[in-house]
Amino acid sequence: MNTSIVARIIISLTILFAGANVNFDPAGAETVPKQTSDNLPQKNQQQTNKLLISGILKFKAKDYPGAIAEFSKVIELNPNLEKAFYNRAVTYDVSGNRQRAINDYTTVIKLNPQNVTSYFNRAISRDKIGDKKGALSDFDRVIQLDPQAVDAYLERGNLLQDAGDFQGAIASFSEAIKIKPDRADFYLNRGVAKYRLADRQGAIDDYTLAIKANPNYNLAYNNRAWTKADLDDNKGAIEDYNKAIQLDRSYYLSYYNRGNIRRRFGDNIGAISDYDKAIQLKPDYAAAYNNRGLAQKKIKEFKAAINDSTQAIKLKPDFAEAYYNRALSRRELKDKPGAISDFKMAAKLYQEQGSKKEAINALNFVQQVERQK
Repeated sequence: MNTSIVARIIISLTILFAGANVNFDPAGAETVPKQTSDNLPQKNQQQTNKLLISGILKFKAKDYPGAIAEFSKVIELNPNLEKAFYNRAVTYDVSGNRQRAINDYTTVIKLNPQNVTSYFNRAISRDKIGDKKGALSDFDRVIQLDPQAVDAYLERGNLLQDAGDFQGAIASFSEAIKIKPDRADFYLNRGVAKYRLADRQGAIDDYTLAIKANPNYNLAYNNRAWTKADLDDNKGAIEDYNKAIQLDRSYYLSYYNRGNIRRRFGDNIGAISDYDKAIQLKPDYAAAYNNRGLAQKKIKEFKAAINDSTQAIKLKPDFAEAYYNRALSRRELKDKPGAISDFKMAAKLYQEQGSKKEAINALNFVQQVERQK
């Protein structure tokens, strides 16, 4: 079973290790400057005020093209007005035009190299278009200008973690914790980084600190549960999943992960119940169908297992494990052609995905089934 862990609430096939992510909202009404500069030419002052107010009102009404048009008119009148570029930048940002937002944030920074918010917003936008290096540079600049900018430490840590620099991520999260030791999400993300460095106990300690900071933090219980299971503390893992589910009954991965633990120690009926709930909450979750099929196969419900494997394949056509599992169930039902076909497909997909051992195992089963009378 794939146990790869990813941060920032990205789903892997078997387990979510969720890192918290502060999404800075660059376009909240309170962040849009509302006053014009006193040093504008008198003849432009009144018109500039009117256009800025109109743009802000259109922004609040989510008329983003209209707001952009108004802020652009301000820029035509006053090409060096920082707040006009800033307002247009945040409007581009929330309307999804990241590159134009970046261009305007860059202009703001040229006009005012101390504008911390524009560096932060530009970093977020750069991250969203895949410019990780640029985003890291901007977060570094935010921290240089404002050493107390905890969200910059958090986001920088997330980027470093995504890049595989777990030690750097831990250092960044630790700096944030020094500034705000009551932020549960900082401990959660540092715990993820420690887990990925194989420091299981360190990860558990951080998840525990996250729970201490926020006793209702279901993600911390979810992450701690899987780490306990990784250390063969199945009882402790189940207890944490129970708590995570109690706190948030809509979080499908807690059910899915608890199902995996239950299946691990033979409670296939309980596992099926958990997979049922995960699928109810997320009907397109191929891994849940696949694992429910495994549990169905264990209790000799082979037709049900085949149905689940088939659904997993429909949702994820390159799901090698689902073909392999369906082949095993078809073999049990003496469907020789179906089993051979699935084992061959599983071998092909495993080979393409670099899982040579699994590919060889599937081909060996092809030979075994072919020899059967």
